[in-house]
Amino acid sequence: MSALDVALIILVVHGALGAFDTLYCHEWQARLPKQPWARPELRLHALRSFLYALIFVGLAWFEWHGVFAWLLFTLFAFEYVVTLIDARVEDRTRRLSRAERITHMILGATTGAYFALIAYHASLEWIAAPTRLQFTSHGTVSVILTLYGAGVLISAVRDASASRLSGLVPLTR
Repeated sequence: MSALDVALIILVVHGALGAFDTLYCHEWQARLPKQPWARPELRLHALRSFLYALIFVGLAWFEWHGVFAWLLFTLFAFEYVVTLIDARVEDRTRRLSRAERITHMILGATTGAYFALIAYHASLEWIAAPTRLQFTSHGTVSVILTLYGAGVLISAVRDASASRLSGLVPLTR
């Protein structure tokens, strides 16, 4: 099993944890889309979800050769910065549940693990190759990551819409 295969399996776990964080912690526990004070956080979540749609689908079906490997690393770095800003916004606006704190800690660990493994693989295989996106398939893992990509794209649209409408909807629990 290659470093890339392990990275993609970790990314599958990461996506499942992210779905738990979104559905349970954000939607059910905190009811973020209905909170007017959550607008900045929802905007960050929308941006991060859009980035993850690119990451999930991009890694599911493509090898990122040459300059594209550096583009992928830039995408990872941008997602990481968005996550850091989101953590700061969360700390300023609300108290996170134990479940959400623990989930965020595990998400941080899985982010570091899949990024390090992909960087290692890219340094051996992708960076020196001629620049191109080469179509590939990782079987079931590609299908799962594609479904995750569709899910986070829907989440991005929902959070972006909620960030615009959160002050207009009644605050009900």
